[in-house]
Amino acid sequence: MSGPIVGRARELAVLHQALDDTKDGRGGCHVIFGPPGIGKSRLLLAAGDHADERDIAVAAREAFRHDLAAPLVTLAGALRACSPPTGDFAWLSGVDDHPTGNYAKIHRLRDSLERFAAAQPLLIVIDDAHWMDELSALAVRELVPALASFPVRWLLASRTQPADTPGGQTLSWLSQRGTPIHLDVLDDEATERLCVERIGARVDNTVLALVAGCGGFPLRIEQLLDALLATRQIMVADGIATVVGEDLPSSFVATVREIVGSLSADAQRLLRSVSVLDRPFDIESGARLMGSQDPAELFGLIDEVTTSGLLVEDQDGLVFRHALVHQAVQNSLGNSQAQLLHGKAAVLARERGRPTAEIAGHLLRSGRVGAGAAVEMLRGTAAGVAATAPATAADLMLQALQAIGEHDPARPAIIADTVGLLASAGRVSKAHELGIEALRAELDPATRATIQLGLAEAFKHAGQNAKAAEFAEDGLNQPKIAEDVRARLHAVRAHATFYLDDLTAADAAGAEAARIGREHEPGAAVFGLTARSLVAGAEGRLDEALGHASRATELADTVRGPALHRHPRIWLANALIALDRFDEAEQALRRGRQESDALGTAWAQPLWHYHWAALLTARGRLDDAVAEADAGVTTAEQLTAYQLAVPLLGTLVKLAVLRGDPDQGRGLLERMRELLGTGITAAPEDVIWPEATLLLAEGATREAFALLPGLYDTAVERPTLIVQHPGIAATLVRLATAVGDPGRAEAIAASAAGLARRNPQSHAAAGAAEHAMGVLGRDPRRLQAAVQRFRLSRRPLALAAALADAAELARATGTAGDRAGVRGWYDEALGLCASAGAHGLRQRLESGLGAWLGAVLPEPPPDQRETCLPSLSPAERPVALLVAQGMTNIVVARQLNLSPHTVDSHLRKIFMKLDIRSRVELAALVARECHG
Repeated sequence: MSGPIVGRARELAVLHQALDDTKDGRGGCHVIFGPPGIGKSRLLLAAGDHADERDIAVAAREAFRHDLAAPLVTLAGALRACSPPTGDFAWLSGVDDHPTGNYAKIHRLRDSLERFAAAQPLLIVIDDAHWMDELSALAVRELVPALASFPVRWLLASRTQPADTPGGQTLSWLSQRGTPIHLDVLDDEATERLCVERIGARVDNTVLALVAGCGGFPLRIEQLLDALLATRQIMVADGIATVVGEDLPSSFVATVREIVGSLSADAQRLLRSVSVLDRPFDIESGARLMGSQDPAELFGLIDEVTTSGLLVEDQDGLVFRHALVHQAVQNSLGNSQAQLLHGKAAVLARERGRPTAEIAGHLLRSGRVGAGAAVEMLRGTAAGVAATAPATAADLMLQALQAIGEHDPARPAIIADTVGLLASAGRVSKAHELGIEALRAELDPATRATIQLGLAEAFKHAGQNAKAAEFAEDGLNQPKIAEDVRARLHAVRAHATFYLDDLTAADAAGAEAARIGREHEPGAAVFGLTARSLVAGAEGRLDEALGHASRATELADTVRGPALHRHPRIWLANALIALDRFDEAEQALRRGRQESDALGTAWAQPLWHYHWAALLTARGRLDDAVAEADAGVTTAEQLTAYQLAVPLLGTLVKLAVLRGDPDQGRGLLERMRELLGTGITAAPEDVIWPEATLLLAEGATREAFALLPGLYDTAVERPTLIVQHPGIAATLVRLATAVGDPGRAEAIAASAAGLARRNPQSHAAAGAAEHAMGVLGRDPRRLQAAVQRFRLSRRPLALAAALADAAELARATGTAGDRAGVRGWYDEALGLCASAGAHGLRQRLESGLGAWLGAVLPEPPPDQRETCLPSLSPAERPVALLVAQGMTNIVVARQLNLSPHTVDSHLRKIFMKLDIRSRVELAALVARECHG
């Protein structure tokens, strides 16, 4: 569309303000929705022009349907075409050959974008973004929030109802977290202005009455006016345009046909020939499709069709001016014409080395013979992209299924493969629908078991463990199945039944997965061993938990390949934390996260955050733990791994209570309940205990106790909660005593004592037992023993709780003599709470013993008070100072041994606390307040 943009003053103002903000150092994202022909592309061009005027670099690209099977092609294409040109993204030209996995590519792209944006603001524009390839869509989910503190602005345009593609899902996700721009049709005033601009003269009512039939769609109005001008049905007299003649075009398709009909016969044939192509084309391709041997013969025809406005030239070649124009021309082809042209296009695409999905797409539309070849190509392509783009691979297989029909003998095997791909892509309902369809048919046992494995993995991926276990068991009941499939079925069943609280079944299935998998499927063996580690940990057999996780890690390190993708160091760190071996746990987490980044295994990212948060909580670094858990929730939502968000939200609820913010905890609990309402299941320690903790903080003692009978009654066999949080044993004893249930109080004390006996090397377990028995029997010697044990465990919050209980008992029984000893315990407990950021626990201590002792935690001496950014926590301050020095988030993460997601989380809180919106403002604030 040439000339000034009409009727979009409000939308332009929003985009201009956004770009002015970007110039000032602030990032963000805008999604533009609207039906075809409404003017989205013109708005993007106008935004690009404004960015250029503001010296903002522009990286723009239109996404095409065939992008779907080419990993990162959409973003890579935009950034490689960055204006002004830059070498920062040159590595993207070989991205398909890069040896690392998907998440590693995104991490590298983030690094490149951070470094570029540190020097120059950037606008990234993607038109028809619903056609983004799967890896680009994942990258956008990751990078939009990650780069929010940088001057990087994203503009993504899509049809009003995005396609159910990875790109469409990403746009919906982004629009839920922002305020999308919805383009409406032009009003009468804007329509009249557009007519004046297009014709170059004022218009009368004959013109306005005719264009009213275009419904306010700018493209339709322009095409109608072009048709009228081409057929000389618009006359201008005395500066006013009027319509003359009869049989005037009224619909958009008729308008396009009118324009096409005004062209020469050869020009019309060129348009119809190239209409079968879904990407920009060159003159040689047009000549081949027309059957011409000399591309030079098309020069005059190209001029004719571009002058008509139906085709335009861009950086990639010739393309239809708009998808609707393309569709209108394409619809003019007869069936036999279309089949012939698609056959030629398939040959041409193969010669040009186009993606096999594109070739297969043409073959599918070239007739029965071509469709048969297309099915094989689609299956081959799906196998090739399954590791990098499972959703795209699944879509390719679904196309193959549509092509072969319901009774083709190859259909069951294709369904089996497709169900597995749908599982990997998290498309549970479609996997279930397709799998059930196949299972109704007569299938051989091997194919039936493979389909059931895919269904089990799909439901496990979605956190629906009951269905996952059911399908895994059904698969295992087949009489003859391959051993590798059998091992994988056992592994899935082991993890599913663990979260269904059937520990015996989980351990047995894990053992079978390990036994069979060592020889036939090492990845399944690793996964089975990690399930056994979880079971042993839940039952309080901590050495065995460590042993299983260690063997899983050794096996993965030895065989590598897919086994390493199971990331057993997640569960190794979990076992080490339970045994108070924090330094070793940190090493395991650090190495495991590095491996995960290198392998590009996105699924593991939320779990690393979860276990980092657990380690930091045990060490009493609550601010860091919140940042890790918050980053984990963000990552889980970006990956649509909502089942992993549940335990992370539970962690954040518990941390909110410890830090004295129950209101925030209530909001987090509601988010967790919403996810659980979808059918996701999780361990009770991750779901029930956070809610009970919140109720206790709000004084609802009986309501909290009412949630916990299951935890009390299974505590001896399943002391998981005490393993995770040793200080909780005494809390549970105190709660049961307070509501008049001494039997359950004794059960918790017995559980803690049994845990200590089974794990004599664990200071935390011994501390939990002494603490619980001390509270149960009001025994000061046991409480003092708990204090000593917790000192050795290096768990400051458990120590603070034991010190507080010892002080409280001394006050209540009068065994402290003078108050000096009690004051020492009390002050130490307050100091530990303050250092950890446990303001909620500190407030509870002050409301109890504080009133009796008349003491509160003293303010630090003036020379020890933090004068630089005092509103920030000790975890946030170093992040703020390094960012203010000009370091990118990735560099800050390396400097502080954090993940980039954790730095992002800290930075969001820093901006909120300091009421700033950009790194530039942060640097100015630090310079003013910290350096004079």
